[in-house]
Amino acid sequence: MYSCTFYISFQENAVLHIVNGDCAIQALKDSGIEGDFLSWLDVLHDGPVPEGLSLEELSEVRAEFIADCDWAVLEKAKNAFQKRDIVFRKCHEYDEVVLWNSFELFDQLHIMQLLDGFAQAKDNFQHLSVIFFDDYLGSGSIESLPQWFEKRELVSKKQLVLGQLGWKSFTAQTPELMFELAQQDTSVLPFLQSGLLRLFEEFPAEGCGLTRTEHCILDKVRGGVSKLARLFSAVQAEEPVHFMGDWSFWKRVRGLVEAPQPLLEVEGDVPFYEPPKTPFPDQVFQKFEVGLTGLGIEVLDNVVDWHTHNPRTFWIGGIHLHPGNDWRWNAERGKFIINELSPL
Repeated sequence: MYSCTFYISFQENAVLHIVNGDCAIQALKDSGIEGDFLSWLDVLHDGPVPEGLSLEELSEVRAEFIADCDWAVLEKAKNAFQKRDIVFRKCHEYDEVVLWNSFELFDQLHIMQLLDGFAQAKDNFQHLSVIFFDDYLGSGSIESLPQWFEKRELVSKKQLVLGQLGWKSFTAQTPELMFELAQQDTSVLPFLQSGLLRLFEEFPAEGCGLTRTEHCILDKVRGGVSKLARLFSAVQAEEPVHFMGDWSFWKRVRGLVEAPQPLLEVEGDVPFYEPPKTPFPDQVFQKFEVGLTGLGIEVLDNVVDWHTHNPRTFWIGGIHLHPGNDWRWNAERGKFIINELSPL
């Protein structure tokens, strides 16, 4: 299930490529690019990423979250992070480290963490490079990857500083710093601003209390997507830049189905369950029919606030959202609201 993939040859003067996942590693290897490869696979847009922790301390927190989601057993998750962190701590031994940064939100959170880590390291990384890849790394043209590699540039001091500031804002306990950062010129990390703006939409919306993803799920069901197995692809089709994997998606569907007062109801031969990782969908899951509850219709129509019926708690970065820390995003005004009283 959840693992950290790396291919380490320990060749002298090797290049270390840090990428977002296993598909990217395979694409680079298939293209003929040489070196060692490390996957920075972590769904940082889900679960706690509290401020003030070392890389290893944060990895403990992330492993526990991943185990709680049933994406991996705890010891396997811890082991994966430990292996990843050991390789990162040895980056100074490489002749060059190359960060491959795709345009999706998933990667923007990674590059902030990585740049913050490199900026804090005492080692002198003379050859830390970055590639800003305006496609999905691993699903584009493999033949073009060597040309992209040749376009890599040394990471600048401005990029390191912005990465540090971005990571500090993402792990902060309130969204003020992130909001301020998104208003500034972040062009030295060309995909950062759009990534942050998309992240803001995963905060509960003022009024209905739904995130953008949750709203889209309900809207697609009301629009006629009655087969649960079709829901992920239908919602993904509404994203200009995909960033959310299926595990994160089905976690959100479960929340809508299993809340004390649910917004979705699923009909099938057995109670709802998240689909197996492979193969998908299985025969039982294919039969699931999904529809809106009465409350789901009211919430989708912005008649009632879901949180008044289902107070919930979850994390976005370092922000622990709960009834006493109820940050909302108003997309029309482009503002954060807390307790529907004080606009940021």
